[in-house]
Amino acid sequence: MAKEITYDDVRDISIRIVDSLVGMGILIDDEDCDGTFQVQDLVTMEINKVLKLDIDNNFKITINE
Repeated sequence: MAKEITYDDVRDISIRIVDSLVGMGILIDDEDCDGTFQVQDLVTMEINKVLKLDIDNNFKITINE
């Protein structure tokens, strides 16, 4: 069975990862600091590199489960 993964799906995964890290106390969610957003962006960027996703040129891929 094939599954489509989009750039937005990766962003959602990154948000869930950062939320988990905050929940575990590994990251501090400080409204005055954009550290969690930087981590989220880094996670998104690294996953997108592996999947070869790009918001402009390759927004989605299909994988086989």
